[in-house]
Amino acid sequence: MHGSQASTSGPTGPDAADDSAGSGRSDLEAVTDNALARRAGLGDRAAFEELFDRLFPGTLRYATRLLDGDERAAEDAVQEAWVKAWRALPDFQGRSKVQTWLFTIVQREAYERRRRTRPLAVDDQILEPLARGGDAALGAARRTDPEGEAMLHELWETLTLALGELPWTQRAAWTLREIEGFSYAEIAHVLDTTPTVVRGQLHRARRTLAIRMEQWR
Repeated sequence: MHGSQASTSGPTGPDAADDSAGSGRSDLEAVTDNALARRAGLGDRAAFEELFDRLFPGTLRYATRLLDGDERAAEDAVQEAWVKAWRALPDFQGRSKVQTWLFTIVQREAYERRRRTRPLAVDDQILEPLARGGDAALGAARRTDPEGEAMLHELWETLTLALGELPWTQRAAWTLREIEGFSYAEIAHVLDTTPTVVRGQLHRARRTLAIRMEQWR
């Protein structure tokens, strides 16, 4: 009788713990970002790890664009932002998307680093596919068209330089809109301004980039 009960009690030991943790993470895949944030705010580390996996790539892309392509500085800024986010999650009210809230923290960290270290317009039909493709576009070109890769790489470098010359708010607004796909309202929240101001900043950014990228038309 005792043997029968033991055989049906399920797995035990480290392997069982690993299986349980893995199952917990997979169970979170269908949970919304804001629900994950609420769980993380209550101390659920698995929920925080899932949220990190989903949103870290976008926050790193954003910081890298804001910091002139300096990947090390961007990584430092984003890591610090996520540490601050973890500490602040118990106070997250859910009035906005947690993605918008996180990008606001990243924005502040990147701005502080740029302020401390500061050294220092092609049309949207050309810019948008490039912005959304990024490294993936370069990788595809490398595999199928070496000559095209060289041209695309040069185009990407020109865009990066042009973005680096934009005023901070214009660069941030353009990156959030064209690369991360934020709405005007979400951009306004991140930049602590209004959608009307965001539209104006985007218009000026696109005009400047169109001039800088004229050679690629």
